[in-house]
Amino acid sequence: MSSFPNDRRWKKPLTPFVFNRDIDRPSPADVATLAQADVTQISDLVGRMYVCQPHLRSLVSPAVPLCGPAFTVKCPPGDNLGVMAAFRAIERGDVLVVDGQGFTHWCMGGFELLKYACELRGMAGLVVHGAWRDVAEAQAAGFPVYGLAVSPYSGPKFGPAELNVPVGCAGVIIQPGDVVCASTEGVAVVPRGSVPQVAQAVRERKAGHGIEHFLDEMDEHVAAWLEDGK
Repeated sequence: MSSFPNDRRWKKPLTPFVFNRDIDRPSPADVATLAQADVTQISDLVGRMYVCQPHLRSLVSPAVPLCGPAFTVKCPPGDNLGVMAAFRAIERGDVLVVDGQGFTHWCMGGFELLKYACELRGMAGLVVHGAWRDVAEAQAAGFPVYGLAVSPYSGPKFGPAELNVPVGCAGVIIQPGDVVCASTEGVAVVPRGSVPQVAQAVRERKAGHGIEHFLDEMDEHVAAWLEDGK
């Protein structure tokens, strides 16, 4: 068991370190289908409860799209011991979702960790409800990084943490195995139980946006308002 420094500014909580290693991941074929869809389309299909607030955005420019099952981590604000553990266990195609409780005064990790996870573990990308650093290097490498802010200082690694539990991320509760889709438009989440249904809806989408049909429907709404106002 790790020991805390003899410093009254740090208190060791009694809550345990939780590490759930098994994730119920969705069908790779369904994930591949979702990856081909625009995040705007995914957002319309999952509804507002599963669209992250817009201050969660790409930290690299231009944004690198990502799509994959969520591997979740919940950490105390600014503490990244749980992130260290996640990088040893994450699987190919997973998106690491870190709930840093919105703390941005210092970062939850940097480029070398990201490089290890993406190149050696096959991680699809990172979404952090907090801050990250070394984003210029991530941008040059083409690694997807979404978060709240950039901050250069790396904080403590005391723990505890919880891995593969429900986490909060910019207004959305994300469960392990939910599919996270992100692009320059923002971040949308497909709940694990709805993945087949949403993927099927994407497959059945007609080519184009059908804008004429949409505007015809809007004309009907306008006409109804005008009729009511007579």
